[in-house]
Amino acid sequence: MGTTQRMARFINEAKFEDIPTPAVNLAKLCLLDSVGCAIYGTTRPLGKIFTSLTDELGGKPVARVLGTTIATNAVNAALANGTLGHSEDFDDFTGGHQAVLLMPVVLALGEEHHITGKQALLSYAVGFDISLNVTHAMGADHYQKGWHNTSSMGVLGSTAAAAKMLNLDEMQTRMALGIGATQASGIRANFGTMTKPFHAGNSCRAGILAAKMAQKGYEANPDVIEHRFGYAAVYGEQQMQLPAITRHLGNPWALMGSGKEVADGIAIKIWPCCGGTHGANTAITRLLKKHSIKAEDVASVDIVTTEEPSCMAPNLRWPKSGLQGKFSAWYTVAACIVDGGKLDLSSFTDEAAMRPAVQELLKRVNITQDPEYVGRPHRSRGGGHYWDLTVTLKNGERLVAPRVDGRGDVYRWESREAVFDKFKMLAGAVLKPAQVDAALNAIMSMEQTTDVRKIVDTVVPAR
Repeated sequence: MGTTQRMARFINEAKFEDIPTPAVNLAKLCLLDSVGCAIYGTTRPLGKIFTSLTDELGGKPVARVLGTTIATNAVNAALANGTLGHSEDFDDFTGGHQAVLLMPVVLALGEEHHITGKQALLSYAVGFDISLNVTHAMGADHYQKGWHNTSSMGVLGSTAAAAKMLNLDEMQTRMALGIGATQASGIRANFGTMTKPFHAGNSCRAGILAAKMAQKGYEANPDVIEHRFGYAAVYGEQQMQLPAITRHLGNPWALMGSGKEVADGIAIKIWPCCGGTHGANTAITRLLKKHSIKAEDVASVDIVTTEEPSCMAPNLRWPKSGLQGKFSAWYTVAACIVDGGKLDLSSFTDEAAMRPAVQELLKRVNITQDPEYVGRPHRSRGGGHYWDLTVTLKNGERLVAPRVDGRGDVYRWESREAVFDKFKMLAGAVLKPAQVDAALNAIMSMEQTTDVRKIVDTVVPAR
């Protein structure tokens, strides 16, 4: 049995009863966070453009765009909700941004076909498992080359979730994976622009389209993952381990992480910016909690990390907008110092980014690669990644932050209540307080819902 068939069999045979309760609870928490991010995204320039476009595209009104009164077909709704959910880069991440690849798929198809909450949660867990196992099997070389793994690998997770939502049989699922794999895309050159969020939305669109095409009998290569000119061969780099894709599907479920309800393998973000900045953000935040530092007193901020700065994900040295600032560790550190440790949605407006105090301090923030790693490929480091940060004051005093391990030693939302508060803040930008509470309760009791449409009713404004 080949890799594609094993993947399809896992997708086809998975049952809700197979998923441990902590994994179900975490899926609901991630769904909640992603829905909140999408609703807030409608208030931003990117969101206004995309909702306007979605309204123009029209389509049979069977699924809705979150936070709006727009109804369209499932493909367009998922495209819009995926793009909106990633618009602020505030959605969760673990080996890519998973919730924003899955939430739009299960809600759009759930609405269209009046599917139960249990089936949606099962499909979410299945898609998460496929996406994470493909990511782990691929290794870091793929991302280092310039692919955006959220979409280039996550499209298989979106496709898996869609196939499960539509209850495709094993062969139909293999065809869907073939159609989904051929749509894999997304390049890191678009980080810091409106197109990065489109990567997520496009993967949701591709996954639903692939499953619907396969359901109608459309054909693809049934062995697309392992074929000599297939997905692994074309997208895989030197670290690619094809057998690893299926080795642990559902055993254990990837959602489990360490088994905690807020798993350490999933970061529900505390800061609305690229996860690649979070190591530096953590270091400067911890330092500012110990020392009161004024921007005008700083001679330099020197950061040493394992990455070559121009190749990092947050590699924009001189951001000129709030959106670009989300992808600049130089900017996030400078803004943190200027604002006394604060880094939130208000930090990433165009006005905030262009403040003279921030632009001036940017000149004194330096990021260099640890000499030990210069010229060495990412795979030679065994996955290690860290940030060392030192602030030198104009009076000569040096303040050194403890080393931050970029693999997990970073700030994150550490309780259900904190995630609830984040959702209330984001959704409350559009919905009334009573509706926000209703939405929270509906999502967190999703397995009891007989029709996903009832959940979406709570996250769109009344007409």
